[in-house]
Order: sequence, then structure tokens, then C-alpha cells
Amino acid sequence: MSTKQGRKIAIVGGSGSIGSHTLSALLKTNIHTVTAISRSESNATFPAGVIVKKGDYSDESFLVSALEGQDILILQLGIFSVDQQTPLIRAAAKAGVPYVLPTEFGSDPYSPLAKNFPMLIERKKKYRDLVEELGLSWIAVVNNPWFDWSLKHGNWGINIKEKKATLYKGAEGKLNTTTQRKVGEGVSKLLSLPDAELETFKNKPVYLSSFEINQREVLDSAIRVTGTKESDWKVVVRDADEVIAEARKEVAQGNHMAHIMEFYITHMKESSGGNYQAKATKDAEVLGLKDEEDLDDVVKAVVDDITTEN
Repeated sequence: MSTKQGRKIAIVGGSGSIGSHTLSALLKTNIHTVTAISRSESNATFPAGVIVKKGDYSDESFLVSALEGQDILILQLGIFSVDQQTPLIRAAAKAGVPYVLPTEFGSDPYSPLAKNFPMLIERKKKYRDLVEELGLSWIAVVNNPWFDWSLKHGNWGINIKEKKATLYKGAEGKLNTTTQRKVGEGVSKLLSLPDAELETFKNKPVYLSSFEINQREVLDSAIRVTGTKESDWKVVVRDADEVIAEARKEVAQGNHMAHIMEFYITHMKESSGGNYQAKATKDAEVLGLKDEEDLDDVVKAVVDDITTEN
């Protein structure tokens, strides 16, 4: 990566799971002017050095005013707030913001698995399309399910607290997964690129990854860092397709959260598109992202977090 370029960057969702990490990474560069846009009623707090503008998201004049002079708009909204992007994108267009990073921060939108999960992946396309229609440019951040967040919530099929694990037969492939900290760092590196290099990502994804890993390797790490043996754990092996069929049945009966199980298992299947290592390696070189994360260290941090909460 060549010399860094400072920019005026506005962020929505800057106090959230990914937003807080992004905000921290941007501030550490000491080259960007960062503005957090927040709702009037929000109790969110932001680090020193962040310009905070509060108002009503339905008030276009407020949004346009808050976005005037900005080079980038980052939208890091929660999964249930994705539709709130529309007024923000339209305001960005009126304010003349060149780039928008829409709420992607998930799976590869061009992967085979994207078509299987329209609510989680495909629905995001309309916001990329809107950005282009309004004459702006987008960059979609691809990081797959967040490694540490997913491990803490048992989404890899591994329950650290109860020392239980379900390994999925037929879904033993390696996938890419990214820590929340690495996502924030990657966004910061991206937005610090000189114009000519940033333009290479115009209307394209940027691929981030902490680990190229399979489920067995995650379990082995959990066993190591907890100082246990596999015999201390209750480990079962289940057919991936059977588990997916059961999840779909639950969804049909009204439990829509069961869809998440299929989502994770599909990422672990060979040729699903969950592995984009070649793309991540290429983009890491452009961004100047170094492979500094240690699997056991990250897993230990999750274990410690779980232990502290209990």
C-alpha cells in the first residue's frame, strides 16, 4: 500500500458491534475527520475526536446537512434496520457524497450461497443498485459471519459454556471468517487508500478474512484454550443435510431464526462460496493488512468473555 489519504468520513451505526471497531480503527489513523450520525433519541456515546450530529432520519434536510462535505458514508446498521438505508443513501446523493459503504458486512454477494439466502444476502442488492442509480459509488465489505461473535453465540455448532459440539458431516470444508476487530481495521485501511487505489474497488466488493478454517479446527482450538480434553466435551456428529432439513421445517412452522443454522452450515460446504481465500489474500495485499491474528488468542478472548459474563 502506498501513502495514506485522509478523508471526511460519516458513519451511521458507529456504536454497534462492527461500527465501534470501525470507529476506533479510523481514529487510530489520525488522518480522518470522522462524523457519527445518530438519532435524536439515541443514548449512544462516541470517543473523543468524533463529531456527533443528532437528528431525525426522516428529516432529509438534517441528513443532507450532516452529510455535506463528506467523502464517504459508512452504513453499519443491524440486520433488522437495513431498510433505514434508503433515506440515508438519498441524502448522500443530494449532499454529493462520492462513496457509500452500504450495510453488507456479510457473505459474498456473488457466491452460490447468496441465492439460497435472499433475506440475508440478496436483499442487500437493491441498496447497491440505488447507490448507482443516484450517481454514487459503493464498496461492499465481505467478511462472512464474524468469527468471534459467532463463536460466542454458539453459531459454529460449538457451545463453549456447556462443553458441547455438533460437527456437521458433509460440511467439513474450510471457509473464511473475520473477527470484528479485523473488519474495523480492514475498513479503515480501505478508506485510507489514495484515490487511485480506492477507485479500484468502485462498485465492487472488498474481501476481508482473519482465518481460513473449518469447524473441526475451531473445536480443537476451543479444547486447547480451555485446558480440556475432547473426552471432557460432548461431541456428536450429524449429517449436515438432515440438520438443514430440520431447520427448514422449523422455519415453515414459524421459527425464522432456525434459518441461521442452515446459513452457517452452508458456508462450511465445499463450493458454496464460503471460501474466498484467493480474493481475501489479494485484497489484503492492496490494503496492507497483515496476518497478525492468532486463532487460539482470539478463541481465548471469547472464552474469557463468556466466563466473565457468567
